[in-house]
Amino acid sequence: MLFFSSIIESNTIENSFKIEEKDDNNKEQCTDLLIEPIIAGNINKPVESSPTIATHFLGVIYTLVSTLIFVSSTFITKELSIDMLYALIPMALLHSIMMIIHMKLIKRYSLYRQSTKQEIFFLFINSFSFSTGAFALYFAYRYLTLPDLTTIRFTQVIWTAIITAVLYCEKPSLPMIIAILLTTTGVIFVAQPTFLFSKISNTNKINISNNPYQHLIGILIVLYASVAMSIMVISNKHLLSKYKTKHSLIMLLNAFTIFCVFLGNVFYEYNFFRDHMQSFKNDFFNMRYVCASSICLLQIPGLMLMQKALKYEHPSIFTILQSSAILFSLILQNIFSSVKSNVLSLFGSALVLTSILIITGFKFINEKRAKKNALEQNSTE
Repeated sequence: MLFFSSIIESNTIENSFKIEEKDDNNKEQCTDLLIEPIIAGNINKPVESSPTIATHFLGVIYTLVSTLIFVSSTFITKELSIDMLYALIPMALLHSIMMIIHMKLIKRYSLYRQSTKQEIFFLFINSFSFSTGAFALYFAYRYLTLPDLTTIRFTQVIWTAIITAVLYCEKPSLPMIIAILLTTTGVIFVAQPTFLFSKISNTNKINISNNPYQHLIGILIVLYASVAMSIMVISNKHLLSKYKTKHSLIMLLNAFTIFCVFLGNVFYEYNFFRDHMQSFKNDFFNMRYVCASSICLLQIPGLMLMQKALKYEHPSIFTILQSSAILFSLILQNIFSSVKSNVLSLFGSALVLTSILIITGFKFINEKRAKKNALEQNSTE
């Protein structure tokens, strides 16, 4: 459940969203947009993945394993009583270094290139939305359980569809409307605001923090994170398609920016809210922090597995499989933690999961149908 991208550029990602817009000759054109909530790859040279059962099986395994790595590392870190905003600093630093090595030594790209003001603007939007979204996600984890956090984070799929529909003036389809309604209802059941659920007994509210307002604040923060990451995906796709920006450059900027944000947060908190050096030593120089930060480093190979999964599996199916993070987080939370999810929270997670299945399944079926029609037209010609 991490918002970093792998150091390996993906040249094999097909397009899941196809938003139609018309040119001056009234011909339909396709503006592609990835719905995958974590990575957006380079699609300049798309390669068709093998349709064999073996390759699909590998794609499923890679996706599930990488998702389990992200969820379990996040869960273990909190169980060790280490803040994710602190535990991810070594990972962010290592990721930035790996990106520089990848660009300079492997791809032989220049770290500096002449850019237009428009491209710089979208690069800023991309890095700002990524860094603030990632920071907001893990900041919200201070107030929420992992299942609640994961559920709200996956509403990004719906936000991406809504934002692109607005930008390209696309009429919302029936599946999209149903998915939006399910997502909204699911978020309400997960958030459980007191003005709607004031009669819930204390035993049923065990998954909510002692202060219900803090829980609601956490929900609002992670909702911002979902919207911010949707904007990041859209701007990322715009940079790749219109300005031909190197994907490695975008990833390097994002990795370095989030590292600076994490580091700046440490300086800010320990200068203004804590007892300076003594608290810093107590929080960072101990075995719990070493274990937590080491476990978070496993997210880097997890990202590589994610890229491999995209070579073998369709992005829509990949997104559906990755939403298994909701199920993994529910299992971990309710088996290994003293804080359990109540029935309403479980129902809300199920609704969000259903909305993801609807929106991605609809896009997958439409794309397969479009390909079939295109083949039939070519055969008749």
